[in-house]
Amino acid sequence: VYYEEDELWRIQEKLECYFGSLVGSNVYITPAGSQGLPPHYDDVEVFILQLEGEKHWRLYHPTVPLAREYSVESEDRIGRPAHEFTLKPGDFLYFPRGTIHQADTPPGLAHSTHVTISTYQNNSWGDFLLDTISGLVFDTAKEDLEFRAGIPRQLLLQVDATAVATRLSAFLRTLADRLEGTKELLSADMKKDFVMNRLPPYCMGDRAELSVPGGPLPRLDSTVRLQFKDHTVLTVGPDQDQSDETQEKMVYIYHSLKNRRETHMMGNEDTESHGLRFPLSHLDALKQIWGHSAIPVKDLRLTTNEEKENLVLSLWTECLIQVL
Repeated sequence: VYYEEDELWRIQEKLECYFGSLVGSNVYITPAGSQGLPPHYDDVEVFILQLEGEKHWRLYHPTVPLAREYSVESEDRIGRPAHEFTLKPGDFLYFPRGTIHQADTPPGLAHSTHVTISTYQNNSWGDFLLDTISGLVFDTAKEDLEFRAGIPRQLLLQVDATAVATRLSAFLRTLADRLEGTKELLSADMKKDFVMNRLPPYCMGDRAELSVPGGPLPRLDSTVRLQFKDHTVLTVGPDQDQSDETQEKMVYIYHSLKNRRETHMMGNEDTESHGLRFPLSHLDALKQIWGHSAIPVKDLRLTTNEEKENLVLSLWTECLIQVL
């Protein structure tokens, strides 16, 4: 069993790097002549790997394409299957979010075992927009007096929304204009949630390379390279150590090197986020490190040599860079 768990760790970790979103897995063991779930659709992209026995599948056209929630559908609503087939050991199946499906183990055969691997939950453009819009409004309101003006008296009591919609449309156009051509790093909560809840890098042994920096200490004359890039996110957000009135933006780096497999996708509020915080003036230098396969420390776009050395030392201490 431990070997199989290790193998799932290896597969899911690689898929999380590839997709840039959380990847979960469930094992289904169904006795002969039985069915686990009624016809339904899911809010995830689904990959099925048949391990033991056979599984008879029926797939139906979605009633809600690219669904954002789980739902059971009645037999009289879904019509005839669009696809019907039986998976045997080693067979692989993919179907998109919203695809209605049901599966059963044929009678007279051994039990069926399959692994369901799923991803892209709450990972749509709509989710990304919800994640970025609040920060965009906050930043714009700092500079635009109209965004800080009070809403009209008794606006919340009005029934006719026509005038309000027109005003809000103008605000949205302002936000869109601000967003056009921006080079800022967008999204904060989605990035942090992904890194906090994802799997650590797959490795054999005691995982020392993920917690103890190795190799020589980085210095001004060193050349460094980012490692575990797929396990690290870079984002910009308000300084969490300051009050709302004095908040300045900081650069945050979060990584999953110290995550625990046991809490993968558990959504535990006590989950600790591992990473670093730098002044906004360090963003260009960090983008250099992220954008190059290797870069001399002295070439980093920072004002002083001390800042350059301190930056790479901080990253090295977190095992995020290595000296070449």
